[in-house]
Amino acid sequence: MAEFDFTGELSQVIAQLTAAVTNTSLYSPEHPQVAQYIDRANSGLANLLQVKPEVTILLIGDDLVAENRALPASAAYVATFSKLLQKKAIERMTFVAGLPRAELQGLIRDLASPDAAPVRSSGFIKLGKVELRVTGAAPQQEVPAIQSVSPEDLQALQALTANELGELKEIYLRIKQHKKLDVRGIDDVVKGFIKNFRQEINPVSLLASLKSAHEYTFTHVVNVGVLAMSQAEGLGFQGEQLHQIGVASMLHDVGKLFIPEEILTKPGKLTQEEREIVETHTVKGARYLMGLDGIPKLAVLAALEHHLKYDGSGYPSIKGGWRPNIVSQMICIADVFDAMRSKRAYQELIPQEKIIEFLKKGSGASFNPQLVEHFLKLLKR
Repeated sequence: MAEFDFTGELSQVIAQLTAAVTNTSLYSPEHPQVAQYIDRANSGLANLLQVKPEVTILLIGDDLVAENRALPASAAYVATFSKLLQKKAIERMTFVAGLPRAELQGLIRDLASPDAAPVRSSGFIKLGKVELRVTGAAPQQEVPAIQSVSPEDLQALQALTANELGELKEIYLRIKQHKKLDVRGIDDVVKGFIKNFRQEINPVSLLASLKSAHEYTFTHVVNVGVLAMSQAEGLGFQGEQLHQIGVASMLHDVGKLFIPEEILTKPGKLTQEEREIVETHTVKGARYLMGLDGIPKLAVLAALEHHLKYDGSGYPSIKGGWRPNIVSQMICIADVFDAMRSKRAYQELIPQEKIIEFLKKGSGASFNPQLVEHFLKLLKR
């Protein structure tokens, strides 16, 4: 029996929704051709909602994101649906199991409306802004004000980060010694962070300090995990999606364990040959993770893609106009931020304002501009 292609099925639903909106604009909401597209979209959503109780589409920049992956930007219907959501200022669209056809028809009618009236949530279709993160809130419900963080909460989370550093260090050392990776150890670290994290905390206050050059890899992956999960949580990722993002961020640099330590800790500038060896860590990390059971595919992608830039440059070189996964793009920003703020044998600590300037300068080329904007907001908490 063929495996159910969730993202492919969702892409078809979006194609039908786009066609329904376009034809409603051309003809009328009652036109038989519109009804045909609505029926197909309704049927496709019913299939998806049998697999998951909720199906969410995020608009991040011009990208439509679902199941942690950007839907193919080359597809005309994706670009058209993205523009429809932008026009109506919708950044999050969630369909809930039990969705009646009448509500879907109402959504199509509102999206096709030429006026600027906002499209409102209904009982089984939740709409909103990504940054508000009001999951399951009733329409018109006011967003609660951000509460201050107690010193006790902050200390508890800082202690949690220190514990993560110790646990991740043991896990990475086991990998380096060619011992089997226990995925449950990574799972426990991620679950602990998700359970205790508070969205109003500036993630920089939780970053672990580098104690020695030999600890950089361990400290770095913890810090990238904190920063990436903070970004994802702030964008509204939750549940299993947030958990997989945490696992991916904690394992993104696992390929560094297969690079000679004398190259990684070299105090001077790397030779061209040494740099090429370091750059193999993305492919080596992805290959290592592919050979393990229980590792989410997202972790393999993050290990492979976290040095790929938003415009497709960087490494490894992948043919065919490959574009990095949206989560890899988040990890890329976290990776650069923590690498620049860390004092190492060949690099002095760079002030945060200089790092922010670097991220802004690279926005649109090296980094996703919307993700950079969101990340910089996190730093102002």
